Amino acid sequence: MTLSDLWAPGVLVGAATVYDDQFLLLRRSESESFLPGVWGIPAGKVQPGEDPRAACLRELGEEAGLTGDVLGLMDYAVFSSRHEGNELSNLQLNFLVRVSGNYVQLSSSHSEFRWISLADSDNRLLDPFTKNIMKCAKRYEDVGIP
Repeated sequence: MTLSDLWAPGVLVGAATVYDDQFLLLRRSESESFLPGVWGIPAGKVQPGEDPRAACLRELGEEAGLTGDVLGLMDYAVFSSRHEGNELSNLQLNFLVRVSGNYVQLSSSHSEFRWISLADSDNRLLDPFTKNIMKCAKRYEDVGIP
């Protein structure tokens, strides 16, 4: 079985994006139906038949205008959400992505971005979900993932 065999409604990918010991945060637009105004990482749904690594890079490009290299699967999270009145179970695969530049071009689904130090896991912008992803990214960077 490959990662692309995991596709099902509710499978998402997240791009824990690093550049020169900095971690990318995006703030969701207030008009978004899911978590408006919340800071997080570029993330979105895996399309049918799409490889999750490719989906991760696609979401990074769509949401932040960045390209990079997927270094590996860091962790995953399972959570519930609501869409059009229906309860959904979600699996989010979080990949570590290294980019070669830090020029961000936001999509309309986000209102703001910040690069913060990977060492700043107590940053007030971080919710527990994103804080955990950032700590995983720092661990991977600390051990020198190429």
